[in-house]
Amino acid sequence: MEKSKIKPLAIIFFCGYLLASCFANTVKAEDVVTGNILPNAGNSVSSYNSGTAPVISDNTSNTTMSNNTTLDGFAITCDTANGQNGGCGAFFSYDKAVEAAHDLKITSSATLVGIAGTGQTSSDTITSTADKLDNGITLNSTIDMQNCEWSGSAFACGDSTGAADSYTVKVRILDSSDEELAAVTQTRTTDAGYYANSKTFTDQLIYTGIGASKYEWSWKGVDGSGSTATHANQRGPNLLGAKLLMTFDSEDYVTISTASQTALTSVETTFAELEETFISILTENPVTFSMEIEEEASFEETFSFEEEPFEETVIEEESMEEEIYEETEEVETSFVPTTSEEEEMATEEEESFEESTMEPTQEEETVAEEETEVASEEEEEQVEEESTEMVEETNEEEAEEETQEEESSSETATASTVSSEKSAKQKKAQSKKSLMANMERMMDKVDEDVKDLAKNLALKNLIKIRAMASEQASLDLYKNAIFYKPKDIYLKQLNIFDPRQIYDKINLASYIKTDKVAIKANTLHEINLKKQRLLIELEQLKNGKI
Repeated sequence: MEKSKIKPLAIIFFCGYLLASCFANTVKAEDVVTGNILPNAGNSVSSYNSGTAPVISDNTSNTTMSNNTTLDGFAITCDTANGQNGGCGAFFSYDKAVEAAHDLKITSSATLVGIAGTGQTSSDTITSTADKLDNGITLNSTIDMQNCEWSGSAFACGDSTGAADSYTVKVRILDSSDEELAAVTQTRTTDAGYYANSKTFTDQLIYTGIGASKYEWSWKGVDGSGSTATHANQRGPNLLGAKLLMTFDSEDYVTISTASQTALTSVETTFAELEETFISILTENPVTFSMEIEEEASFEETFSFEEEPFEETVIEEESMEEEIYEETEEVETSFVPTTSEEEEMATEEEESFEESTMEPTQEEETVAEEETEVASEEEEEQVEEESTEMVEETNEEEAEEETQEEESSSETATASTVSSEKSAKQKKAQSKKSLMANMERMMDKVDEDVKDLAKNLALKNLIKIRAMASEQASLDLYKNAIFYKPKDIYLKQLNIFDPRQIYDKINLASYIKTDKVAIKANTLHEINLKKQRLLIELEQLKNGKI
């Protein structure tokens, strides 16, 4: 592909980028919070209530709450109507509380559109619309409770009898067809009394989808005694107050049209095509560059991203190493003479080599080990120099071995000791000469049989390394040597001890308990833990897990 085509492709790329940016750079929105959207909005707060939720009704007279009726906008229903005057419960003016009999449920349902709220940053009054609600909404329900008319209540009141009374709050979000989009239900039996002993509870429902149009809020109280007999006193839990707040987005929900969606898809496809095009351009026209160095003569090197074929045959490392070791063993085997006490060697070199490979004594075991491992990377000229160095090292080893032999044979006659030392020295020298001669023959054998340069050098390398390793001095001489002798230099010292306590009756725990820095650190840690716990709970509430 010609490079001239890159320009129009680049133009398409940046056009697509600008199109995507138009959808990303929206106007910064803010949360809008409404007031109480239940029918009791604007009512007073019960004098028996420690919270802030308004009462269900502001009636000044007691009211019987009959089944399938309404009370100030709340629908009243129950399964068993056995309360005062045959109602499901009652509203009493002295505390303005809704009191359940056997069971009582009050429900409120209304639209979420057209409700005014206040922006959290601008403080502007913003009214909810269907488009704004499509960005997602949050409903926060709060109730104030008094629940003391059961036998185990710590705040026993009224006709306390039976098991613990329960009360349930349910919040639902509906679409325009009354289909449920999201819901949260919470049932409690928490004990609660009057005034400061009353309890406040908040439940949250978060919906992030579209189509929210209505809400449904309900509270249900159930008498734990389960009595069905008609009686004058209401035995169920008491609802002192309730409120429901909504939070929505200040900006309208932006719907991407079909044409825009198609355009975005086209841009994505164009991006993929651009990537393939650039790759093909680089493949067809590899980037080259040159480097010139001016010395005695100038030359130019051209580097390309294209891989050039390797002329020499590529040999796998593992297989090559195995072949080298096999050939080394074959070469060594062909040159290691057969050891036997009954054999007679034709030359002195062969006889000394046989003595060095046999294992009758400890001295000859060292020489046998020298014959097994040989190798090096040097040229044949370097082999001679290394041999000279190994001979010098051998002379030093021989001197050490002579000293050891003198110590081990001190009990024998002097004449026999001297003769044994001379014979051992002669054997060492002979074995050294035999080893060098054998190594030279192995080198010649490698040159004769192995024509491959890499394998040839590798085999010679291994042979020379093994020869060098076999000439190393043994550390067994120093196995039992004593290098450090213990000596007591602090004898007859005075035992000085001071029994006085510098910090009497003071420890780390007592110090930390009164330390201002530690107290502050612990307090901050506890606050942080509470903060993290609240954040987790809020996240769970947002996700509808609570």
